Amino acid sequence: MVRILCYGDSNTWGANPNEFARYDETIRYPKVLQTLLGEGYEVIEEGLCGRTINIDDEKYPNVNRNGVKYFGTCVLSHDPLDYIVIMLGSNDLKAKFGATIQQMVTSLKEQYIELVQKTLSNILLKTPQFILVAPCEIKTGFCGMDQKAESMSKQFYKSYKTLAQQTNSLFVSNKGLVAGADGLHLTPESHMYLAKQLKKMIIHNV
Repeated sequence: MVRILCYGDSNTWGANPNEFARYDETIRYPKVLQTLLGEGYEVIEEGLCGRTINIDDEKYPNVNRNGVKYFGTCVLSHDPLDYIVIMLGSNDLKAKFGATIQQMVTSLKEQYIELVQKTLSNILLKTPQFILVAPCEIKTGFCGMDQKAESMSKQFYKSYKTLAQQTNSLFVSNKGLVAGADGLHLTPESHMYLAKQLKKMIIHNV
C-alpha cells in the first residue's frame, strides 16, 4: 500500500470560492487523486482552513492554525507514509502577518522537510518523499489579502521550485492552478488539474 499525506490549508480542505461551503468528494483534489490512483494507494486528507506555515493567528486562539504545531504529530500519527504533499503559504501572506517569501521557504525547509528527514527519520517506519506544491497566485481583496500579497504570491513558483531542488523534493507547478471568484480558493478545474499532476508524479516515482 502506497500512502500519501496531503497537508495544507483551505485549498486542501476544499473550500468553494463561490460560497462558504466545502466541495464534495468528487472535486477535492485529495479525493480525486485517490480515485485516479485506485487500489494499492491510500490518500489522507489533512486540510485546515486558515492554516499557516508557522504563524500563530489570533483570530483562532482556541484552535491554533499554525501548521508547524501539528505537523510532526500528524506525520507520526499516519506513519508509515510514502509521500507528503504540502501546499501551504497563502494564509501567511495576509497583511497582518508581514511575512516574507524567504521566511516561509526557510520554515518549510527547516520545520517541515528537515524535521522529517533528520529529526523524525530514526523513529519513523519509513522516511517519506516530499512533494511541494506551489500555491496559486492570489487576487487582491479577500480575507486580509492586499496588493502586496498578490505581488508576493507571484514568487511562489520560483521559490518553491528552488526549495524542492535544494531538498531533493518533488515539485508541482502552480501554472495550472487558478483562484476562483474570491481570489484565493481553487476552481473545480484546478483541483482536477492538481490531482492529475500528483498522480503522474507518484506513478513515475513508485
